[in-house]
Amino acid sequence: MIEVTDPLVGETVDTRYELRRLIARGGMGLVFETHHKFTRRAVALKLLLDEHRTEREPRRRLLREAHALATVRHPGFVEVLDAGVCATHGPYVVLEMLEGRTLDGILAARRRLSMADAVQVGRSVCSAIAHAHARGVIHRDLKPSNIFVARNEIGEETVKLIDLGVAAVAEEQLAQLDRKLTGVHEVLGTPEYMAPEQLWGQDIDERTDIYSIGMTLYECLTGDVPYSGSYPDVLVQVSNATGPPDVRAKRPDIPPAVAIVIENALEKDASARFQSAAELGRALLAASGLTAGHSSLLSLPSEELSTDDDEEPARAIHLVRKKGPSDGDRASPLNPPPSHRRMHLRAPYVTPVLLFSATGSEIQARSEEISEEGMLVLTPLAFPLGAPLKLRFASPVTGEMIMIDGSVRWLREARGRSAMGVEFIAVPPVLRRVVADYIAMLPVSQSS
Repeated sequence: MIEVTDPLVGETVDTRYELRRLIARGGMGLVFETHHKFTRRAVALKLLLDEHRTEREPRRRLLREAHALATVRHPGFVEVLDAGVCATHGPYVVLEMLEGRTLDGILAARRRLSMADAVQVGRSVCSAIAHAHARGVIHRDLKPSNIFVARNEIGEETVKLIDLGVAAVAEEQLAQLDRKLTGVHEVLGTPEYMAPEQLWGQDIDERTDIYSIGMTLYECLTGDVPYSGSYPDVLVQVSNATGPPDVRAKRPDIPPAVAIVIENALEKDASARFQSAAELGRALLAASGLTAGHSSLLSLPSEELSTDDDEEPARAIHLVRKKGPSDGDRASPLNPPPSHRRMHLRAPYVTPVLLFSATGSEIQARSEEISEEGMLVLTPLAFPLGAPLKLRFASPVTGEMIMIDGSVRWLREARGRSAMGVEFIAVPPVLRRVVADYIAMLPVSQSS
């Protein structure tokens, strides 16, 4: 059923940005899909939550992110288009609108990536970070949730860094602000991906980001991080480690040369790591034997293998059928049995989802993909297979709120989060039409 929209949807920011639907909700802010009232361009607009709108430091940090993104302008960073302070809605930042998925969401569903995909993502991140470092910007918070996989206008996958909220900008006028924004007891960054010198409160430099890239690659290949928990937990684990984590102990099929590159990026001593992101990117390609190219993490297939023991239940598999004289109609990975086929196209779709369990409890989650028949949902709480749920989320295209029944079709749990395939029950025709229209608007992979 269709419900009323969320608060703020339909309002106009600074006379020209019309809020269409909520894309993301964080600890301090909101991100909306927005249309410029005069150019009609779809953009993303970041606002602070009501409770932070008048606070000095959140306001400064949001506007500083706009400055940092303008400083590092590069195809590997989300593009900042505008920023300002609205009398009604407070400070805002306008960004290019991306359609795709976070690397964090992809890993939650797949657990780990192929070596080729991990290398292409890694070398893309290295290229963007090398450009930022050359302009005096250190990211400080590189991690899978800040890496976005999208498609460009011709359907090629592109990797974008989407958050510079805690970046250090090496400019005299921002150095004092950075000290004000960083309290003595405040940790800027995510402990699992923070370099030792960052955890220990020591000076940081470009090699701090190299460690975070190495940790992201480690997770892409192994499906886990070697150190986890709260800030004190990770601090103790890293301090007691005798050397970098062993990649091949968790993923023995990875070539030794690739493992050595990642382990070098994860050295505790910054002087023992690669000294530049460009150097790390070149080493990744050389060790893997690959050339610079694109990842294959997004697709719009009409069918997908979906079995209980499939290691990557959310993986999009392009099906190519070549029937020889002896093939007949036998089932195979290229010709799966009808019971394992998806009959609807799926597309990346990131939006907050409110889940209601059969007992009435509410859980904040987010979607990563949508089709006419269901959603891929990331949630902090796992539900058993077959569990009935109600889902409330913003409709693609229109932004109207939808409440619909569903059930858990498959589940994967990892590190405090769960990826669930939720099948819709009694899908309204209007939702089917909206989803079909949304998918038809998206760039299609040249390989699909």
